[in-house]
Amino acid sequence: MQTLKIKPIHRLIASLILAIFVFIVTLQAVPKPKTLALILMFVPILDVWIDYWIRLQQRTTKLFLWIFYASIVGFCAVIIGFLVTPLAYWTPVLRVYGYGAMLITVALKIFLANFLFLHLIISKSNFFRKIVSPKRWFQTGIILLVLMISFVIYGSVYEVFDLRVRRIELKDGAVPKAFDGYKIVQFSDMHIGSQVSKRYVKKLVDSINAQNPDLVVFTGDMVNFFAEEIVPFVNLFSQIQAKDGVFVVFGNHDYSNYLIWKTPKDSADDVQRLRNIYRAMDWRILSNKHVWLHRGNDSIALAGVENYSSKRIKRWRNLADTEKALKGILPSDFIVMISHNPEHFNEVLQIDYPHVNLTLTGHSHGGQMAIGVGKYQFTVARFAMKHWRGFHQFGGQYLNVNTGCGFNALPFRINMAPSISVVELRTKS
Repeated sequence: MQTLKIKPIHRLIASLILAIFVFIVTLQAVPKPKTLALILMFVPILDVWIDYWIRLQQRTTKLFLWIFYASIVGFCAVIIGFLVTPLAYWTPVLRVYGYGAMLITVALKIFLANFLFLHLIISKSNFFRKIVSPKRWFQTGIILLVLMISFVIYGSVYEVFDLRVRRIELKDGAVPKAFDGYKIVQFSDMHIGSQVSKRYVKKLVDSINAQNPDLVVFTGDMVNFFAEEIVPFVNLFSQIQAKDGVFVVFGNHDYSNYLIWKTPKDSADDVQRLRNIYRAMDWRILSNKHVWLHRGNDSIALAGVENYSSKRIKRWRNLADTEKALKGILPSDFIVMISHNPEHFNEVLQIDYPHVNLTLTGHSHGGQMAIGVGKYQFTVARFAMKHWRGFHQFGGQYLNVNTGCGFNALPFRINMAPSISVVELRTKS
């Protein structure tokens, strides 16, 4: 009995059909960002290429085959899951350990496909074989792949929960004397719908309270898709204490933008529900407005804006109204601005409002993964924004970009631990 042989061209055609199918299904299950659907549609093509490479080899270890074909089964399971229900309605466990693991596998598979392509070129070229043998190249690839998998396991099991406290001293003559030693704790980007550990959230709350803060601010992206995600954690978040209270602004994920709702009213109702939950926790929302904080005869202005959409990457509606938020504040007043997107500082505050003293933002997650140390770190966040982490001074203006406390999509952090920022104001004598 003869074995059915499928020609490479037929495999490629089948993979292209599957790619279109994957794109359509993913776009329905995860409508935003559309780049995800574009990335996932190439997976069947990558699988055909890796399978083709395997067939060219005279022998391949069974372990490699088992891992490869298991990754195909896992990918198919996620796509079938997309057919059953949109990603937003998956349980946190499935979203993190199913969908998240699939994304990690896809990233590793992209690396592997490129590496095997180079292996094929080396094995067919006399010129390249003089530089490195195909066997040595393949062994190097396996070592790199094992290292990458090890880093991912470390980032998923340990560093994603390794909460750090970043301490910042802002010493400036503009700080009112009565606010000398005033302590602001900032946290950001919880993406609570991806959080499967209440123990970690309790650790976060305890860490914030341990700072004995005068003020706590949350700079957006509490949820991934809808307000319901925060409900299991309300009791924990309600325990955050500060002398002047907790203030919050909305991030791009907090506006129910990442779901296809039946009507615009459904989306607006969900946003309102999140606002109601914040108010029930006694968190005050700064939606293009400001409040005054007082110490003795001195005061500072705390302003907050709705989500700002960058001029360079117009992915969301720009809801920030800086002029409205600062209306009634004098240039001589000390101003703290909380805003989700650090591009708001670069494109608006630094240019049109140089009297805003301190801006606290998040959004970047620091890319969740970085290579290198200090100012020599490389991360994908560098491509999306000018300032993607840390504390910066520009004359009399200061910017802090918090790296976030949670994670989105990829359930790991590598060399970019979650953090809270503790900013202590000091009067320069």
